[in-house]
Amino acid sequence: MTHRISSLFIIVICFATALTSQQTSGTIEYGRTQDWVKIMSNLPYMTQEEIDRQRLTWGKNTGRSSPYILYFNEDESLYTYKEQTNENGYSWKRDDFVLIRDYEDKTIHDKLDFLGRTYVFKEEAPKYRWKILNEIKEVAGYLCMKAETVDTVKDIKIYAWFTDQIPVYGGPEGFYGLPGMILGLDYNDGDVIIEAKTVEFSDEKVELPIPKKIDKGRTLTIAEKNKRAKEYIAEAIEGRKNPYWQMRY
Repeated sequence: MTHRISSLFIIVICFATALTSQQTSGTIEYGRTQDWVKIMSNLPYMTQEEIDRQRLTWGKNTGRSSPYILYFNEDESLYTYKEQTNENGYSWKRDDFVLIRDYEDKTIHDKLDFLGRTYVFKEEAPKYRWKILNEIKEVAGYLCMKAETVDTVKDIKIYAWFTDQIPVYGGPEGFYGLPGMILGLDYNDGDVIIEAKTVEFSDEKVELPIPKKIDKGRTLTIAEKNKRAKEYIAEAIEGRKNPYWQMRY
């Protein structure tokens, strides 16, 4: 009897290992929701009267979700907009936004619009200081643990929900470095929420759909981008303007 139980236990472990090994390549669709009223409410120059006025203006439009997609395998990932078409079958051009992470070489290869210009970033991947917290919740059918880091440019906390059921150390918005795939992000307690909607695995290694013109643009370093962003945020707030109309939050 003991021998049968041991054999069954080994079979279950082997099955779980095989299942896990197949979950290192695929695509994840995310929804990104930005609460403009909450973001504006946190700006230091805003009065309660101005906040109430913005709530009346934006109240019905603040919760719209924008679709994004992450292509991943155990070595690398690519995160970008998910192409959308209207009811007539037409798609529309978006700003450049492609984030590539090479987990093996620990490098990034990004192309994105920043303050009105398109830049290319190719350098060593930035390191995030994660603190794993004692909270769990379900995201897209996966049990996830909570972790936090700090965005020192915007001076906000960012919470991540990750699952070890997908043993790839990646995630949306360029975040990575946790012991499992990040399926959810929360900027500053609800300013921006990014959550996985669907997860699809592939039996074969997913090839990243890298754009042909990925390197067309001015080069910039992450350090220089952060410096410019801090300066722009300070100048905009001093002039009583919302900096995030021109810069991604």
